[in-house]
Amino acid sequence: MKPVKVLILTFVLSLPAQPTLFATPKYAMGLFHFNLQYVAGDHKIETRIIRESLYPALQFFEQHPQYKSDIEIQGWAIEELAEEHPEVLSLLKKLVERGQIELVVAHYSDQFFIAYPALDLRRSIEISDQVLAEHGLKRSRVFFGQELQWSPALASALKGLYDVVVTSSTPHGYYRGETLPVVNVRYGDDSIIGLISAGKKKLPDFEWQWAFFDDGEVFNSLDYNSDFFRVPEQEKKNIDVYKKLEADGYTFVTIGEFIEHVKSAPNYTIPDYPFVPEGTWNMQVGGPFMWMGKQRSGVERDGPIRALCYKVRGRVLLAERLVALAERAGRDVSELKKLVRQAWKHVLLAEVSDSSGWSPWLVEVQYTENEAANAEAVLRKIFTALKEMPPLSEGTMLLHTQTGEWRTASGVATPDGKAAALPLLHSVRAKKYSVQVQQFNDNLLRLDIRAARPKDGVVEIAFDAAANGLKYSAGCGEEEIVDIPTGLKHDPILALSNGFLYLGNGYSLVKDCSVEHLAATWKEKEGVVVFREELAESTKDMSMRFYIVKGSPEEGHALANRLNTWPSYLLRVEDGVVRATKVLPEMHVR
Repeated sequence: MKPVKVLILTFVLSLPAQPTLFATPKYAMGLFHFNLQYVAGDHKIETRIIRESLYPALQFFEQHPQYKSDIEIQGWAIEELAEEHPEVLSLLKKLVERGQIELVVAHYSDQFFIAYPALDLRRSIEISDQVLAEHGLKRSRVFFGQELQWSPALASALKGLYDVVVTSSTPHGYYRGETLPVVNVRYGDDSIIGLISAGKKKLPDFEWQWAFFDDGEVFNSLDYNSDFFRVPEQEKKNIDVYKKLEADGYTFVTIGEFIEHVKSAPNYTIPDYPFVPEGTWNMQVGGPFMWMGKQRSGVERDGPIRALCYKVRGRVLLAERLVALAERAGRDVSELKKLVRQAWKHVLLAEVSDSSGWSPWLVEVQYTENEAANAEAVLRKIFTALKEMPPLSEGTMLLHTQTGEWRTASGVATPDGKAAALPLLHSVRAKKYSVQVQQFNDNLLRLDIRAARPKDGVVEIAFDAAANGLKYSAGCGEEEIVDIPTGLKHDPILALSNGFLYLGNGYSLVKDCSVEHLAATWKEKEGVVVFREELAESTKDMSMRFYIVKGSPEEGHALANRLNTWPSYLLRVEDGVVRATKVLPEMHVR
């Protein structure tokens, strides 16, 4: 029997370290965030990322089947791999199919999604899922957003699509204290599991660590510092982390597997997560403000760039509804539906984060402008094809993009507002500025501000707010009104993706996101809400438009969504061209 015992002992020693009944399980995970739009619009760098970073990382896992990881990449990147790098896509599919890699696809483009309504993100996911199906892939139900974007509203925006949202140590650590790693995130009536990287690593039932949690490009390159070429020393340093964790007895699992382990842990009760406002990684440099106002290069134009995307996404919504009307009228719209999908793709590419964040290059700013122009070119094809179809062929019409309802109209009346004093204390920091206030009824005023760039480039527009009771809709969560928490460690920075902010004093402030789309900061101790834009020297001035709504938060919220999230349009065919006029709150359609 002795040889048998020796064989058994040898077999046991050859096993990788596993949790036992007598040891606390230890789990290691990886999350590689690959971004082919790292320098949006630069095809050379896009190719280099694939060949020098993504492909070697996949080969590393192929050679080490004991290691598991999550890999996140855009839906658009899958298209690029299929077209230009099929062997890379083939290897990715192989690793996904054998369960070693958990594929995370959060959006079609690495867009700054917390600045836009939930519909944009859901369209992005829908298109990505179509792309994956076309190439024989299926994503996981784990969500991880570009720039580690976080919003509590993801609980509703991702409903039915994902089960887990992963975020970094910020914004949690920026706003709150210690937390458990796996939490229940609530927004309105919806909830989703959150994996918070700042969460405790050692717990009674298990320990956990990241083997890798970063841009995938820095696993084996130094991004800009190595011009995205592979650096053996960098790669070895990261591989050594895997080896050490393996030697220390960690079991490598995917994020999805880890969540299941946590759910079954006898002493772990998943707690409800406190409200943490929308944010990004590295909140210390501004969070949403980094992409919606902060200046770090000489070519940035955050407010207008984000507003341009907002304008075009409204027109794509319009085209989508018109095509649906034509289909209901019995028309063959199969080709038009393809064009609508194409237009959405261009909008989502235009919404890319890197055209307004960190230190964008000129090619990245132009990337958004070019993709917006591409979307408009597709829209012209759609409108041209529809102009002979009812109801457009029957005269002027009013169409609501939220419901798709329409009616005939004879025109629009825009009453002249009365010059009025603003009922809110406000201030403007600028070289010089003009303020125009027009009152249209007892409860509605429009405020237009034009400010000239001061010497240091910083323009600030501030409004007095109550000490508490402020409400808003969290980024990509425009259907809900929620309280902005008080007593956070830092002042909350808000994307205002639908423009709505209730100031707690009987007035709502509604930003027109199609004019300039900037983040706001509630400086709680000072009692003000500030919109700040740092202008490049080449930008001589900036403009913002606000609506002031007297009344309940619900009234301000409804107006914000009519103006921004779901705009209505007046349509007519004139000189053979479809003319679309956005209906503003002060307009009366006849």
